[in-house]
Amino acid sequence: MKMYFVLCVTLAFLFCPAQELPPGAKLSHLKILNLISDTVEVPKKFKGKFPEGRLLNIPVQYTVKVFYTGRLSKPRFFSWGPDSVLYVANKRSGEIIALPDKDHDGVADKAIVAVSGFHSPHDLKFYNGALYVTEERRIIKCTDKNHDGIYETKEVFIDHIAQGARQPGGGHDTRTMVFDPDKKKMYLSIGSSCNVCREDHRSIIEEYNDDGTGRRTFATGIRNAVGMAMHNGRLWADNNGSDWQGDKIPPEWIDIVRDGGFYGHPLAYGNGIYFDFNAHKEYQELLPITEEDSARVRSMVPPVALIPAHSAPMAIEFTGSNPSLPLTLRNGALVVLRGSWNRTVPTGYKVIYMKFRNNTDTTIQYVADLITGFQPTPTSPAGSIWGRPVGIAVDLRGNIYLGSDDITQCILILSPVPPPPQVRPN
Repeated sequence: MKMYFVLCVTLAFLFCPAQELPPGAKLSHLKILNLISDTVEVPKKFKGKFPEGRLLNIPVQYTVKVFYTGRLSKPRFFSWGPDSVLYVANKRSGEIIALPDKDHDGVADKAIVAVSGFHSPHDLKFYNGALYVTEERRIIKCTDKNHDGIYETKEVFIDHIAQGARQPGGGHDTRTMVFDPDKKKMYLSIGSSCNVCREDHRSIIEEYNDDGTGRRTFATGIRNAVGMAMHNGRLWADNNGSDWQGDKIPPEWIDIVRDGGFYGHPLAYGNGIYFDFNAHKEYQELLPITEEDSARVRSMVPPVALIPAHSAPMAIEFTGSNPSLPLTLRNGALVVLRGSWNRTVPTGYKVIYMKFRNNTDTTIQYVADLITGFQPTPTSPAGSIWGRPVGIAVDLRGNIYLGSDDITQCILILSPVPPPPQVRPN
């Protein structure tokens, strides 16, 4: 049941006070959108598999219900297949599942295992007729020879990810990839093996030719870019910052990734602000600061957006000029926040919206909460949180698909409210 009232959301609910952060780390401009509290509808086929009475705060133009729950085992990122079906990476079970909705009723008909046998798959992409799946140390290329939606063949596309690293495995084990069909390139994020430490071949984004050759380091100082997306020929990413600097440092960033760019880790954050190296022994072990360190920090530029520390940004979805979306959601980006694990008051557990002036702009006008309620109130303890969102996708009908991989494992669908019928005058 939808409750028709505008939520009075305080800025404290959205973000921590920016004035408590040092100059050069100011959080992005905030705007409060009109959200309504809506009960998540549970279709008949999912009764007993999803708790009744869950509430989410969503845009006024939408309703929300369960699209699928059941055969989910830590569902991570999504991708649309060539058959216009939503495919999901099941990280724990090592599967890629397809969720067809042939009658477009907003409920998945069934879950089909499209391909299995992976080690902790996190991301998947369809490119040039094949399905690519990331593991911690490999990318696998899968082929559907008879075009029935089942991928019969698998081959190693890229092996020995993080080869040469002090610790090639462990630490941040998710790998996110993005193809750029115009430049015929592929980009791969490789998170750090630690909270903060000096290491080669980790905390980077790599570039490859789209045939898997030509490996090179594209950008450095990126602790863990879980979300990446191409938009208007530019690579965008978000970053999961380090711990043990307090509740508010370092802010998470969302930014354009520049060839040769340095993004701070493990030395600095924001617009080149050094960490407090006395905060924790891990930071003390980074000392002394070298001339090369100083030059890299001086090269840092202000990120496009800064959001509260420990929010854990995940998938990024640019909305572009999709005519099925409300005007207020076009020319922007949706960023999923999985939420904190060690903050005094938990933060995140929602989807935020970054607004641009137009579809080609790279300067945001504001950041706003778009989907909240997994954390019922701003001060809700960790035990009351009922979902941790990760993957997101938007279809051509304006539906928004959002997955939670923990606590409650599900994929929700936000659907536009149809306009009221027009009454013809007599």
